[in-house]
Amino acid sequence: MKVQDFAYQVATRTLELLESTQHYKIPDDLRKDVLGKIQQELDSLIKKSSK
Repeated sequence: MKVQDFAYQVATRTLELLESTQHYKIPDDLRKDVLGKIQQELDSLIKKSSK
């Protein structure tokens, strides 16, 4: 599994957990925006996690 795929799965699961625990429906546009930003920021997130 690629790191990009893993990051996408983590972000997706996070949104699912927010929906199920907070009883909040995340609109599809917002979901796509958040997942897109995570993918764009992946390199910087990896650098932050390795410090």
